[in-house]
Amino acid sequence: MPAQVSAISPVGGSLRRLLSVTLLILLLPTLPAQGSTVQVPLSFEYPLLEQLLVRQLFNTPDGSAEILNDRTGCSRIDLSDPRLGPAGEDLEVITRVKARLGAGIPGACSEILTWQGQVAFTGRPVIESNGTSLRFEPRESWLIDSDGKEIRSGRLREVADASLRVFFGRFTLDLAPHLRSLGDVLPDFLPHRSTEQLQSIVNGLGFSALRVSPASLDVSMDFPIEAVPQPPPKPEGTLSPEEMRRWEERWQLMDALLALAVKYYASATDLQALRSALLEILIDSRYRLGEALVEPVSPSHDPVRAWFLDSWQRLDPVIRRIALEQEGQEHLLVFNVLAATDALQALDQLGPGIGLDISADGLRRLARLIDASYGEELLRYSEEVDPELQRLFQEQFETERPGSEMPEPQLPEPAAFRFDFSLFPRARAATPTDRLASWAPGRDDLDDYLPLVSQLLQTTTEEVSRKHGLASEHKSLFRNLVFATAWQESCWRQFVVKDKKLVPLRSGTGDVGLMQINERVWRGFYDLQKLRWDIGYNSGAGAEVLLDYLLKYALRQGEQKRPGGRSNLARASYSAYNGGPRQVSRYRRNDVPAAHRKIDAAFWDKYQQVAAGNELRVAVCLGGEPPSRGPAPVTPATKKPAGVQAAKKPASPPAGTASDGQWVRAQRAEHFTLQLGAFSEAKFAADFIRQESLSGPVHVYPMRQGQETRYLVLYGSYGQRGDAEAVKRKFTRFKPWLRRFGDLQGR
Repeated sequence: MPAQVSAISPVGGSLRRLLSVTLLILLLPTLPAQGSTVQVPLSFEYPLLEQLLVRQLFNTPDGSAEILNDRTGCSRIDLSDPRLGPAGEDLEVITRVKARLGAGIPGACSEILTWQGQVAFTGRPVIESNGTSLRFEPRESWLIDSDGKEIRSGRLREVADASLRVFFGRFTLDLAPHLRSLGDVLPDFLPHRSTEQLQSIVNGLGFSALRVSPASLDVSMDFPIEAVPQPPPKPEGTLSPEEMRRWEERWQLMDALLALAVKYYASATDLQALRSALLEILIDSRYRLGEALVEPVSPSHDPVRAWFLDSWQRLDPVIRRIALEQEGQEHLLVFNVLAATDALQALDQLGPGIGLDISADGLRRLARLIDASYGEELLRYSEEVDPELQRLFQEQFETERPGSEMPEPQLPEPAAFRFDFSLFPRARAATPTDRLASWAPGRDDLDDYLPLVSQLLQTTTEEVSRKHGLASEHKSLFRNLVFATAWQESCWRQFVVKDKKLVPLRSGTGDVGLMQINERVWRGFYDLQKLRWDIGYNSGAGAEVLLDYLLKYALRQGEQKRPGGRSNLARASYSAYNGGPRQVSRYRRNDVPAAHRKIDAAFWDKYQQVAAGNELRVAVCLGGEPPSRGPAPVTPATKKPAGVQAAKKPASPPAGTASDGQWVRAQRAEHFTLQLGAFSEAKFAADFIRQESLSGPVHVYPMRQGQETRYLVLYGSYGQRGDAEAVKRKFTRFKPWLRRFGDLQGR
């Protein structure tokens, strides 16, 4: 059967919209062994019924309806602004009314009365004899004056009642044509059925029960289905190369179709909340796709199919809201696509006996039903940047800074791509990005390599913060978040050497580069080639994603208000970065897999070290030791050639200097520090710092004790005891002493 892609009429559009919300979405029973009629519960929500009522009966330019206008023109009753809802076992419609009653002949009327107020009308929903239509059976009516008083008698009420019965008696839901259109998509998804069998399924659809509930008009639909004889089960085995090729083509088409739907419906609404919801579904579904792709696949087990159906089920209510929130846009809820996908969801629950198969041709047909004007290239699984997806993503930052200017759409690069530190536009100095452009660090390179990455990450966080207007109170946390994420994800590497070739660092799940950006999740949002080969671009992309999760999820969800305080914002943002938007609270939940708990714990340890100024301990995960304190200066020199020995580390600064004493005296008395050791001579304190590779906020403070001076090795300054206790756990081997600065300053 050919697909129906013709234009939708106003009434037909509402019917399609209405059915798209409900058709087969709640089909729960399992398929009987020999086949029978299954009852499908449907719910027609009152806002949808109200819009359908307007489309059918109040379809004039000003949204009014004339229910009486006699031949003389002396009497007239007009209705407007209908509202529909439940009234016991009936439906009730209340509208505004303007009435004029008179007598006479055309051009010579004697006015009897004029009246304005409201009219209420109730009717019983009933199923027509054809089993595929619902109608509104009139019951009673009454008038309501400006004081809210009901008027149930009188000449005006009698005239209005007779006209209302005729008028509202025309309100019907004839779903038969649209049920038949379901047959257009079934051949692509039920390939084991003949045309006659498919048509029999569609022809057998009909309503069987009706109930008015507080939120919706509920009806059951009879769905006749017959089990398909199944061949004897075959021994499980891996897919053949051809089966694997078809399977890969299907999941790529599924992902492309989901992106197409998100862009199509996002373009149809100006409500940012709905556009954001669509984007979240796409991004989170792509995280879930990554999980599905690593599950074993066999002829009887396809985890990607379950992912696809779940993604469409999540998309449905958002599209529904677009139609409800955007007046006049009901046609956006195209019946064919949502009815078909809801049917797929329902049929999938019936089990293998139904013979459901989501084929590549079926996916292409669904794409045409979303947008009849689409070209085949829209379902091509492309690595190219998609400006529409980029625009949707950049909007997320704007919602957190109302009134600021949107980022220029013609600048799709992440903020950290190709920084230019030169004071002279014609003589650009070498940047960290330049020097790191093709560097896979070895153990002997770390003294030179890591400070350059640190400088790149610092510049990245500053640029991304500035570009998106990050509040100053969050800049330090965001900086530490980016540093710790790069440590956790890649040990600060963009490249590795494999088979004697320089290649981007890549995980088995499709994560790439310094920030391990997942290529499947962020396809279309970022340039995948640049993510692989440009460390500056990769760092900027990762920072933007982290900032989005920080602003849109962690802060908005109030993670900082939970035990743990502001540092929760970093932990929540990373949980979302690693697991998807729906995992923002993963770090504090107990009902998560042990592997996820281990990942979050490892990140938290790294974040605390970065927050304490000890980020260069990232060297440990590369098999080295932390380089000397302070970043290396940026010079035009290229990276150290192979075989050249690393320069000696500069000597540690003298212990117990005047600046250390000034630092202690400058701290607030109620703040805390960690005392890692106490020594009789300054040189012993310096040796301790060097031997233990301590860096960051470490100071040696000479403190007088009686006739002697002790040299205290102090670490960090913390406004809250809990923050100091968290860092203290890193130094348990030293048995650190938690001290108030007031105790040190008072001696």
